[in-house]
Amino acid sequence: MKERLTNNLGLKILSVVIAVFMWLIMVNVSNPLVSDSQEVTVDMINAEVLEKSNLTYEIIGKKTVTISYEVRIRDRYKISASDFYVYADLAEMYDVTGSVPVKIEVNDRNVKAMIEGTPIAKPGVVRVETEPLQKKRFYLTVNTIGQEEEGYVTGDVALNPEYVYVTGAESVIGQISSVGVELNVEGANSDMEGTTPVYFYDANGNKLNLAGEQAELNLTEVNYSMTVLKVKNLALDFQVDGKVADGYRFTGVECSKKSVDVEGLKSALASMSTLTIPKEYLSIDGATSDVQVDVDLKELLPDNITIAGDTDSVVHVTLKVEQLKKRTISYNVLNVKFEGERENYSYSFDADHVMLEIQGLEEDLDRLQANDIELSLDVTELGPGDHQAGFDIQLDDGYELVKYDPITVHVVDKMADSADHTESSGETQAEGRNEQ
Repeated sequence: MKERLTNNLGLKILSVVIAVFMWLIMVNVSNPLVSDSQEVTVDMINAEVLEKSNLTYEIIGKKTVTISYEVRIRDRYKISASDFYVYADLAEMYDVTGSVPVKIEVNDRNVKAMIEGTPIAKPGVVRVETEPLQKKRFYLTVNTIGQEEEGYVTGDVALNPEYVYVTGAESVIGQISSVGVELNVEGANSDMEGTTPVYFYDANGNKLNLAGEQAELNLTEVNYSMTVLKVKNLALDFQVDGKVADGYRFTGVECSKKSVDVEGLKSALASMSTLTIPKEYLSIDGATSDVQVDVDLKELLPDNITIAGDTDSVVHVTLKVEQLKKRTISYNVLNVKFEGERENYSYSFDADHVMLEIQGLEEDLDRLQANDIELSLDVTELGPGDHQAGFDIQLDDGYELVKYDPITVHVVDKMADSADHTESSGETQAEGRNEQ
């Protein structure tokens, strides 16, 4: 078998070449007719016929047809799909089946002359499905992407226009939850303006790609302007007014926020470091328990400054009021300091301890010890004899001396006592001599 194939191989190859050459000569000389085809997209015309009936349409199946025709073999390469215009006139739609006849036109007269007979479209009809047409107005939403420069936030956005109209099939319009724009604010630190495209969004906020769907916007771009504001953190300052009832003490302010972020023009915020809640909001006059107040910080801000972001502007303020308690402390009189002492006087008390009644907050009283107290007694004007002691007391500001038990201080003139003793001793000695 191998010998048969390889024997006279050159002659065999030559015979094949000659056969192909002869075939080409015959074809070119005879130029026979051949069948050919092109895939062409169908153009739907006269859609306004349906729009007048408040209808729209959707093509069922392929939007192309195959154009078959006969042409001489030598002209075959000269014909392409662009040489044909294929259309379906919706005015000729058969309502029962939704079928629209396909019609063919040859764009080039030379091409038309090359084609033998009439081109045929397969399929010969396009099937469409109609449904009610809807026109709906959507107010534009604004979505920002990116992050502003630190210390800045986006403010008000103005769109022109503020809404658009979408026209299309009810089933398509039903997919649209909102229509809006996207603004890139990456690194923004000043006001922005320009034009931006309009997008469709579903109920989850995702963009809808409705390319090819029967949904049209009355415009695809809108103008925008956006303010970019400076952000500043202001500490809250509280002005408390009034006086609590007797036996009670104001102990401070508690608030749901220590500070608040505000936004506004940089020049407007330059002179602000705190936000004061004035005394008109914070009265404790006559209070015997905590005072609860809700304050809307927006009411305290100038017109050109607002609370930043979506932060709740209402803060809850508690003005703490506690009842004072009393505690009795036993104080050793040896620790009393005498002021204005005389060297020739001696001072003593008629008791070892004095009982002090101290008033203060219960928590503070629990920590109070006798050695935290300093008692002093001014004896400058006290002469020899017994006197009612009038103490001065030094306590921390959180405490108050209510009263103390009466106590007597004895003042003795040591010199007079010594003279009396000497005189008494002399008299005794004289009496002894007389007796002798």
